[in-house]
Amino acid sequence: MAKVIVGITGNEKELPAMSGLKYVTVARDLADGVKKAGGLPIVIPMGNPSLAKDYVAMVDKLILSGGQHVDPRFYGEDRTIDSDDYLLARDEFEIALIKEAIRQQKPIFAVCRGMQLLNVALGGSLRQEVSGHWQKDLRGTSHGLKVKPHSRVSQLFGQGSQINSFHHQSIKQLAPGLVATAHDPRDGTIEAFESQGALALLGIQWHPEFLCQNCDQNRLLFDYLVHQL
Repeated sequence: MAKVIVGITGNEKELPAMSGLKYVTVARDLADGVKKAGGLPIVIPMGNPSLAKDYVAMVDKLILSGGQHVDPRFYGEDRTIDSDDYLLARDEFEIALIKEAIRQQKPIFAVCRGMQLLNVALGGSLRQEVSGHWQKDLRGTSHGLKVKPHSRVSQLFGQGSQINSFHHQSIKQLAPGLVATAHDPRDGTIEAFESQGALALLGIQWHPEFLCQNCDQNRLLFDYLVHQL
């Protein structure tokens, strides 16, 4: 049986800093999570939006990975924070991938920034700055989950399941057609959403790739992505 091909959006980083050398990057743990679940991960480098149709046609499912802030122009706002952590070309390319994946009826799994971008691409908005959602250590967890019963997320995570937290922005207005399925019980931040109806969209605010080696729930999330979403 052919493996499920999962496209993962790549970021672009200058390494070393100020060197002028740019690399396509993605967290290895994200690709490893797909491989361990039996899928075949393919990193999609940032490119011209005109390439989105062909890239999406190559894959069975799409992962939107983490990274920079989403430019607020895409939800009709000006920047209200002092930050240079934006990459407009990436926003434009990944929005094109989202629209094409929806057109081709390919499932989308969105992580952290990816979740925020998916919400914006579908007509939602973001809080440009939130506090108390960036933990100090890369490994480990930060807080629990309040999970909506009978949701996709509830098939894998129970009430109080512990997750990590690495984000400075969060969902403000949820896009039409999406339903919030997990929240941070501390302040109500949306930690997961999913689509209604036949179209398979699942977004989570935490980084399961940093937890799946030592957490069965997050490991099974990759199994769900590859075999069921």
